[in-house]
Amino acid sequence: MRLTWMRGLLALAGLAVLGVGGFYGYYQLVKAGVLRYNKYDRRERGTLKVGDQSPDVALPLYAGGEVKLSELWRARPVVLVFGSCT
Repeated sequence: MRLTWMRGLLALAGLAVLGVGGFYGYYQLVKAGVLRYNKYDRRERGTLKVGDQSPDVALPLYAGGEVKLSELWRARPVVLVFGSCT
């Protein structure tokens, strides 16, 4: 009984080490730019500088469909806020 308990604990520890190592490796590959974080990530490292005009991208609407950024800033200034609302 005790040997079975030890084997289960060792297997669980091994899985935890593999999971943490895999997540760390994935994080490093994303940080290095080898892997993209998600399908909406269109960034290229170092292309935009402070004061540059933003690229004309198509933004998804909550109700469905898309709107181009140039359509929004044609009539008035646009402020894009990235973050969480929680």
